[in-house]
Amino acid sequence: MKKRLLVFSVDAMVREDVEYLKTQPNFRKYCEGSSEVKTIRTVYPSVTYPAHVSMATGCYPDKTGISSNFAFTIGSKEETWNWFHDSVKVGDIFTAAKAAGYSTASLFWPVTGCHPDIDYLMNEYWMPNPDDTLESSFRRAGSSDEMITIIKKNEGLLPPSHVKTGRLNMMIWPEVDNFLFACACDLIRGYKPEVLFVHNGSIDHARHEFGAFNEKVTENLQRVDAWFGQMMAALEDAGVLDETNIVVVSDHGQMDLARIIKPNVFLADHGMIQLSPEGRIVDYKAYCFSNAMSTMVFLKDPSDRKTYDEVYTLLKAMCEEGIYGFGKVYTREEVKDKERLDGDFAFVLETDGYTSFSDSCRRPVFNNTDISDFRFGRATHGYLPDKGPQPVFIAKGPGFKRNVTLDRRPIVDEAPTYAKLLGVALPEADGKAMDELLA
Repeated sequence: MKKRLLVFSVDAMVREDVEYLKTQPNFRKYCEGSSEVKTIRTVYPSVTYPAHVSMATGCYPDKTGISSNFAFTIGSKEETWNWFHDSVKVGDIFTAAKAAGYSTASLFWPVTGCHPDIDYLMNEYWMPNPDDTLESSFRRAGSSDEMITIIKKNEGLLPPSHVKTGRLNMMIWPEVDNFLFACACDLIRGYKPEVLFVHNGSIDHARHEFGAFNEKVTENLQRVDAWFGQMMAALEDAGVLDETNIVVVSDHGQMDLARIIKPNVFLADHGMIQLSPEGRIVDYKAYCFSNAMSTMVFLKDPSDRKTYDEVYTLLKAMCEEGIYGFGKVYTREEVKDKERLDGDFAFVLETDGYTSFSDSCRRPVFNNTDISDFRFGRATHGYLPDKGPQPVFIAKGPGFKRNVTLDRRPIVDEAPTYAKLLGVALPEADGKAMDELLA
């Protein structure tokens, strides 16, 4: 017998937020008696796209191939977001569910663009081209005619500038989430997808803009409760609430930061990056590629052992001096062994706890916070998984036991738990089902 599953990811929600949400009307009503994992250990780096891929596959980044929100570049990152599913190297819960005959849906779940096994898809994808519209953008990312009809019905919830513009106007909160949840509710009422994943970014945005804990975050938690209630009402209207397994999750926390530092300036000072008089990169031997509170160090020629040794010696000396923003230098081999992170990089620099990293090669070496980029806000993430406030897992429905609490599980256990609940297999998964929660 097929089961129903709705997974609601609240980006950057943490344990402390759940205690507040339990006092809010919709969460209190619909999650009464739920089971939960108090804290989830996320992946490294603790950023949205690698985490969400691991949440859907049950695999760590060394296996998924997604180690950053972005593909590597020495230019602008805005067009190198890992939007599209073909960059994922392992199977996921959508493919497993579709193969078993389930109808599948995903709204704003990262790295699902053009996913062949998602029936109703609205990928997290901002309009990269100057002449893009919502329709052209979402069609390019794999939305079907049915989904485009829902999108066009609700585009009036976005200010006019959002409908034909780029990312900086489209991704404005709470408007973009009002649009997202209207689409989700129309999808539920109209098509009743059996497996539905929804990702919301309002808490993440509030923390980047205002800091880890403050009144603005609390206001957005109230919005999250309202949006959650809207989806529950849509399930009721569709006649499927009582048979739907509802899971509320998150991907990472955030920590307040004090400064932004530019390691590439120091690499340039030591001849590892060549700049034009205007400050543009002409060539490089080594380059730091930021994931906010960690940064990967890439070598142009990974086989150049002389450069490898020179860069490693330099970075270790800077780390020991203690003033350059990073408190640990990992080699690729060390970080793969410790955190299951792998890629074409040579090293990873981990924050000192209050510094985020910029890719810029231009002085000044330090910058103040800047909310135009998630890496440079008043709070951010990307650090080691055990640092800072922690993400969560809350489950309620006919497939879950009531009132069971686990202290801590790895994020890769989430997808195997969904798979076991649905009666499907994820043979490549690193994690295992949380049997203690399953009825």
